[in-house]
Amino acid sequence: MKKLLKMLKDLLNGLIKSQVKVLQSDAFENQMANAIAAKIPDVPGFGDPEQRMVAKMAIDMCTDKMAEAVNLEAD
Repeated sequence: MKKLLKMLKDLLNGLIKSQVKVLQSDAFENQMANAIAAKIPDVPGFGDPEQRMVAKMAIDMCTDKMAEAVNLEAD
């Protein structure tokens, strides 16, 4: 029973770590930043490029915290 629980724990841990790596990828962060920037109304001096940059920084900070929580290196 202990071996089964350890195996399941390792499997779940590996799954979580692989998903966090996907969330940390530039492709995912850019996709999410573009989606967020599209929803924010443009104002003079703070258009889509600036909104994307801020959104990407926020997403990166969140994914770094997730990575640290599962003992992965923050990117």
